[in-house]
Amino acid sequence: MEKVKIFIVCFSALIISALQVSAQEHKHEGHKPFDRDAFITKRNVYITEKVGLTAAEAAVFIPMENELMQKKFEVGRECHKLERELKKKDDKTEEEYNKLLKCREDVKEKRDKLDKEYLEKFKQVLSAEQIVKYQSADRAFFDEFVRDREK
Repeated sequence: MEKVKIFIVCFSALIISALQVSAQEHKHEGHKPFDRDAFITKRNVYITEKVGLTAAEAAVFIPMENELMQKKFEVGRECHKLERELKKKDDKTEEEYNKLLKCREDVKEKRDKLDKEYLEKFKQVLSAEQIVKYQSADRAFFDEFVRDREK
């Protein structure tokens, strides 16, 4: 299992450097800067362990899953920008709030479509049981991540 962890960490580093989509580091009072590379690596190892992926399964699944995560991030980028701009404004209008609501709705639809598309790809690599374990592990990791960041 240790070899799988090392493989995943190395493989994640390669994927991360290939993507090179840098997340902006926001330094807010009381918040640590976000280290995207560390997040992805930690998440990949966590998912590999919780799902019980073999090295061969991880070599195919993890890059696919990272690709999905990146696409979902990109889909939401414009909406996050709109939200940050609205937050900064003092004189917000109903029209601006409606625009944000519409944007969020569109993002949710696009992400749902991506989830559906990638579920079919995942089925080519993993069993249904492994996919369910992956979905649970993904949620659990995010919950732990948020809890740890709030400390």
